[in-house]
Amino acid sequence: MIELIAEAATAQDIGCRKRQEDAVIAHFCQRDDLGIAVLSDGMGGHEDGDLASRILAGEMFGELLLSSARRPLFRANAPAILGAALGSANRRLQRHIDDGHISRDTGGTLTSVMILGGELRWISVGDSPLYLLRDHRFMRLNEDHSMAPQIDLMVENGELDAEAARRHADRNCLTSAVTGRRIPRIDCPDKALPMAPGDLLILASDGVNVLEDEHIGAIALRTRARGATAVAEGLLDAVRKQQTPDQDNTSLVVMHLRKAPATEGFITRMAQAFGGRPPESPRSLANAGGGRS
Repeated sequence: MIELIAEAATAQDIGCRKRQEDAVIAHFCQRDDLGIAVLSDGMGGHEDGDLASRILAGEMFGELLLSSARRPLFRANAPAILGAALGSANRRLQRHIDDGHISRDTGGTLTSVMILGGELRWISVGDSPLYLLRDHRFMRLNEDHSMAPQIDLMVENGELDAEAARRHADRNCLTSAVTGRRIPRIDCPDKALPMAPGDLLILASDGVNVLEDEHIGAIALRTRARGATAVAEGLLDAVRKQQTPDQDNTSLVVMHLRKAPATEGFITRMAQAFGGRPPESPRSLANAGGGRS
């Protein structure tokens, strides 16, 4: 089995908003086959969306990091563990609401990605996209919990023209979000997706949607050889060039999978065999809500 490790980069831009309502946390170790990324986009225009996104991302990340310490158990029960972590984040948000720390009319999207042993797992609520570039094929992996898919279906059925669909007032309305209450829709596949050397994953907030998927894929393909940071910078530059008057916050986590050198694979196997983990490299990434802005 090919051992894979991920190079990762995070980046953020506030756009035309007064506050950064996205929260990002990523943890990838240079000599480890484990990677965790969490992104939450506070509900735009709602009071305390910035606080909600940080509560959700922080709780989700903490739960997943603890669960990853018992790797065989996680591999055997990944969907249940991801679901339990989401439930914990939802309850934590509700406690803050009940205690009067944040507004009741708030919440956010929440997408969590785990790469373990060369396999990808995710759980997502909302419209924050998760993309995969494999070879020359670019695709969205997770569900879009907004009105956009229904509006696009109207275009396919001849009920609406493409330009009207793109500008539709309800296009970005969420059909599912994490608000402390029941979550209407959750995307969490039962089976892991095996990764391959060269795969590129992009986790983003919906600020990136000013770019068409084809444009995002073209930028990723053009910059992939220069690494995750180059891809993230290329995407943010393209978003800024759109000069959209009401540009939303944009946040990115870019993960580039590569084959682990023989020495790194040996260190990882030995550490896992004895129940430990290899030492973290100085290049390890742990970025919470910061990144490039």
